[in-house]
Amino acid sequence: MAQTNGCRGQSRWTLEGKTALVTGGTKGLGHAVVEELAELGAIVHTCARNEADLDECLREWKMKGFKVTGSICDASSRREREMLMDKVSALFNGKLNILINNVGTSIRKPTVEYTAEDFSVLMATNFESAYHLSQLAHPLLKASGAGNIILMSSIAGLVSLNTGNSIYAATKGAMNQLAKNLACEWARDNIRTNSVAPWFIRTPLVEPYLSDEKFLEEIKCRTPMERTGEPDEQPVRHLDDFLAHKSLSMLLFGELGAIVHTCARNEAELNECLREWKTKCFKVTGSVCDASSRAEREKLMKQVSSLFNGKLNILINNVGTNYTTKPTVEYMAEDLSFLMSTNFESAYHLSQLAHPLLKASGAGNIILVSSVCGVLSTNLGTIYAATKGAMNQLAKNLACEWARDNIRINSVAPWFITTPLTEPYLSDEKFLEEVKCRTPMERPGEPKEVSSLVAFLCMPAASYITGQTICVDGGFTVNGFFFRRT
Repeated sequence: MAQTNGCRGQSRWTLEGKTALVTGGTKGLGHAVVEELAELGAIVHTCARNEADLDECLREWKMKGFKVTGSICDASSRREREMLMDKVSALFNGKLNILINNVGTSIRKPTVEYTAEDFSVLMATNFESAYHLSQLAHPLLKASGAGNIILMSSIAGLVSLNTGNSIYAATKGAMNQLAKNLACEWARDNIRTNSVAPWFIRTPLVEPYLSDEKFLEEIKCRTPMERTGEPDEQPVRHLDDFLAHKSLSMLLFGELGAIVHTCARNEAELNECLREWKTKCFKVTGSVCDASSRAEREKLMKQVSSLFNGKLNILINNVGTNYTTKPTVEYMAEDLSFLMSTNFESAYHLSQLAHPLLKASGAGNIILVSSVCGVLSTNLGTIYAATKGAMNQLAKNLACEWARDNIRINSVAPWFITTPLTEPYLSDEKFLEEVKCRTPMERPGEPKEVSSLVAFLCMPAASYITGQTICVDGGFTVNGFFFRRT
């Protein structure tokens, strides 16, 4: 991808002046997160149990010009957590923008061999520390006006792993659920909460596993990308920054320096957009194309191949419609054919056509713009929902099938975003009130809040994320029965 110059605005990927607390910041993922936040301009405080390790890291960070302070703290101790937060409050004048709950440990043995002491240590260190620090940080996060909590979890909290870590897995499952509950409860305080769940990343905590060659081979065999992640190259630390970053929602591909080709059915609208992008110094070209037509899709991809010399880094399958919402029994064969060809078949076929170009680039990315309607049931049409469910599953299958070609595929699933497609719904005041009532953040989203995630997933910072469906929904999909209280 080429970089644009000249009148492109300064990058908004910055955390300049934001305050952050990262627990367990001297090793592994915590160390990587501290460095990433500091590189982006954040003022960071971290903690560790080992004073020598902490002092060594602080000296290193000072030499790099990072604004990082630290203190000794055993995060499994309630009293020491309270002392830590008192210090953070004093350092940052009673305000905190970012809390990274990173501390964690593991004791590996069969479930029947765990003792009460094992249970207590793991629960206190992994889950209770995160829960209590979130409680203590709440007034500081609220006072900042835009607070963010990241819970460093694990895929062990999502699926069963044969690693003899049933208590560890339970603590991570608890953290994942806590993220959902806090996201709903604290949304009104303008505090966002998310959980990051890595697979095997090379850190001191997992080194005992990875030093076993047979075990490492099993991991590679089960991982489509056929490797473990690294703290400094994979997305854990970068995703923390992204999830903790509000202004990043202003990012667009043109602003990030990509050379973009787009298409539309309406020539007048396309030309208007091209003129606008030209005034912004974006490198964007366009062509007229009805993506529901197989012949036009093939013509489009030939043009793209010619434009980019047979190589393509990024394919965004964004075309979609839901021109009619009615009961399932009233849909006609024509409805099914049109919605499937426009929403799903177009994405499937364009991915097929783009495969050789993406492979030739050496690092390809496909984003399928789906919907929360493909994640859970909404009263917005069963065919539309089925097309989005198909896209979400396609992302998983292609992620596995094309990983060896160094092509990553992810699905982005928005809730109601203020676009022409949703305007007929959101212009109905009663319907809009229902949307707000079911959304913890109590508002629809904006297009740039989706485009920021799309852009992030295509960047090298997301190099270990593939096959995921990520909802951009203000908390809607995690809101089971959290209703607004007056």
